[in-house]
Amino acid sequence: MKTFSSLALSLCMSAWFSGTVAANGIKTTVEVASVSDVKWTPLNPLRGDKGPKAATLWGDRAGAGPTGFLVKFVDGFSSPPHIHNVTYRGVVITGLVHNDDPDAAK
Repeated sequence: MKTFSSLALSLCMSAWFSGTVAANGIKTTVEVASVSDVKWTPLNPLRGDKGPKAATLWGDRAGAGPTGFLVKFVDGFSSPPHIHNVTYRGVVITGLVHNDDPDAAK
């Protein structure tokens, strides 16, 4: 529940400060969603129950355009070395995430 509380607070504060957000000259409407409206699906269905779950907030995770989503990792989750492009950003709301050089020892 802490994750949703922090997320809701952040979204509410964003909505409180301004109804629109200007990013790169583009005005975007801020929308506050209820926790019950967030749909969690497997980030990678091939990993089964041990894989992370994701909830898309905007855009299309499988598409080429901008998207925003939440990710929940199960305790002890480990991903094989992989890369993301330079526009990929992540924010940890609760817990810890370690991301290292793909050639680093475990």
